[in-house]
Amino acid sequence: MQTDPGSGRGGRLGGARCAVRGTCAARGSPAGIREPGEPRQDLAERPRAKPWQVPDDRPRDATGRPQRSAGGGGVTQENVRTAEPRDQPSRSRFAIFFGGKVFSLMGDGLAFLAVPLVVLQLTDDPFAAALAAAPRTVGYLLFGLIAGAIVDRLNPRLIMLTTDIVRFSAFLALALLAQTGLLQVWMALVLAFAASGAGVFFDTALAVAVRDLVRGERLLRANSWLETTNQASLVVGPGVFGLLSATVGLHAALFGNAATYLLSLVTVFVVAGPGATPAPGRPAKLAGALRGLRQDVADGLRFLRGARLILLLTCLQTTANFFIAVGTLTPFYAKNFLGLSDAALGVVVGLGGLGGLLGAIAAPRLAVPVRQLAVVVVSAGCLGLGLAGMGLVGGLVPLAALNLVVSGGSILAVVVIRSIRQELVPREMLGRVTATARTAALMAGPVGAMAAGLLAGMNGGDPRPVFLCFGLMVVTCTVLVWFAGLREYAGRSSLDGVAAREQRPEPEKRHERAEPETR
Repeated sequence: MQTDPGSGRGGRLGGARCAVRGTCAARGSPAGIREPGEPRQDLAERPRAKPWQVPDDRPRDATGRPQRSAGGGGVTQENVRTAEPRDQPSRSRFAIFFGGKVFSLMGDGLAFLAVPLVVLQLTDDPFAAALAAAPRTVGYLLFGLIAGAIVDRLNPRLIMLTTDIVRFSAFLALALLAQTGLLQVWMALVLAFAASGAGVFFDTALAVAVRDLVRGERLLRANSWLETTNQASLVVGPGVFGLLSATVGLHAALFGNAATYLLSLVTVFVVAGPGATPAPGRPAKLAGALRGLRQDVADGLRFLRGARLILLLTCLQTTANFFIAVGTLTPFYAKNFLGLSDAALGVVVGLGGLGGLLGAIAAPRLAVPVRQLAVVVVSAGCLGLGLAGMGLVGGLVPLAALNLVVSGGSILAVVVIRSIRQELVPREMLGRVTATARTAALMAGPVGAMAAGLLAGMNGGDPRPVFLCFGLMVVTCTVLVWFAGLREYAGRSSLDGVAAREQRPEPEKRHERAEPETR
């Protein structure tokens, strides 16, 4: 009579299992020899360690509990040792990867001022100057959804390598053309949009790569570190580029900007290596990745619509970005209605940057797993109240303090929402969901700024009611989102897998399953 090779009753797999773990009879396992009348302990009832934990292989008694040795040693369920996953990178590679992002983000900060300065040196056309200041927004508008689908199909670190090459080449060409006197306005704009489009792919791939490298509380710390660097680059980067332009010249400063992307490229190559493999179940070649992009984008939108928690957070972030755009009127408000000097305005703007840094740093300390959603709601409420208060103040100190609160609350909420999205969205959908959420949030900003400016103009140029109204709208939207569903999720002990469980099967699939029953 043949034995079942997987049942543990004499087959090879069962024998091997007994050889590794000890005699089955001594363990009292289902595969062991049982006395007549002895109840069989089902294998599914035994507590199992998670994939990254060392299993508890101690002998068990008849009830299934671990037996304690005479010395009290050994591994029990209470002191199971947690180990790193096998694919977890070494500390050195981890440090190299995140260190390289410092150069990339610093390059973004330098580019924030580099392109407008180059265009203003070539022309006095205000339309060209406006285009030079908006390449990132246009890049997300053109490539946001497509970038998410491609990132989900290819290896994210390979995409980061490619986009760093594109950005390095674009700014190197910009520097060389400016140095030789051949640069024209249309060339500068084309190169700027090419670099910004590559940046859309880089940002999306970075979100997926960070999720691949770290999980759990380390994920929130990693996002905090990256956002801190990003905020620092936005504050320091333009100043550094202006200083370089004043000391060594604009053209030489452009070469320095290109060098930041080269350094980022080297660090990503060291971590990813030349043999980087695509994501599981995805085509390795670009030609295969470009097929069916429309369906992939539609699948990503469908997933976001079905993942209620992620959808609520995306709606909250998008509406907050729309109303927080009234902050673009802060210089106009401070100069024309509060009579602040240029130095005082610099203090207001500088404290806003400091608030962003503090919000990013505070994220892992405040947003522990059990209260992440509460931190998001409180942060959004604080920034809304801060905006409303900015429309009521009459001096430098309260305006600067409220601007710090608004910036800090905004960045704190962004870091926590990003971490929740990376933790809950399945790996194969993360690129599309990330790109969709960022595109929606980024598009809301310019629209909100135009709406704020239009409303202020209709009020005789007085922006104070607009600040008050937009701030109260942020608070209102936050309360609505909380009672629409965030309150329910905040009461759960764990959010693991909630995004995947909320997905509904396709109607076609339900029909196919029901068809055999009707016959």
